[in-house]
Amino acid sequence: MSGLTTQTAWVTNVVSIAEFKAFARIDSSDSTENTLIESLVFLAQDMAEQYTGRAITYQIQQLFLDRLPFYADEKLQEGVYTGADLQANSNYIVLPKPNLISVDHVKYYDNDNSASTFSASNYYVDTSSQQGRVVLKNGVSWPTASELRNANAYEIQYKAGYGTSNSDTAASTPKLLIHAIKVLALHLYENREVATSMSVNMIPKTLGMLLEPFKIKRLNSPLGI
Repeated sequence: MSGLTTQTAWVTNVVSIAEFKAFARIDSSDSTENTLIESLVFLAQDMAEQYTGRAITYQIQQLFLDRLPFYADEKLQEGVYTGADLQANSNYIVLPKPNLISVDHVKYYDNDNSASTFSASNYYVDTSSQQGRVVLKNGVSWPTASELRNANAYEIQYKAGYGTSNSDTAASTPKLLIHAIKVLALHLYENREVATSMSVNMIPKTLGMLLEPFKIKRLNSPLGI
């Protein structure tokens, strides 16, 4: 088993209220629905993250693994066939929810729940691949599992999202992705009676096509995601 949790996610809408109003042709001087618009844009952004499997806003992720190697067809705790992936006989771990910005630490826990930090000198961080990786250096092995606790023995904490900080997320997000969020937010605005109960599986096909270029797909996953 493994689990991925978001430790910190900065609440930043990549589409401002003014930008949405201009897109939706809403009177910019009318502020009566500003709170609603802001919440719908945030909802659209969150749904886009779920659909694509990407981190859009700047955030800190914490990944726990029971063991290494971790195989591609094993489920995350949330039940999704995606994310952490250490192929058999491989020396790297693919991290969920790109874009990977940096890795804060890799830790491992013994049977007494005492944590040790796996030295950053033992690996390098691949931020160039579509999904970021922690890659062992030549001649280095992962910590021995025999003396580690059986659950959540390994922890990787990392930063992900567009840009390199919370302040430049909007400027660094691809324009097509921002356009898709605007279209989805407008759909929610015009169908607000279902907005509160709408799930990512209910995204209309035409809107899904706008998000499809950004969707993370894993060729070695049973579900292709």
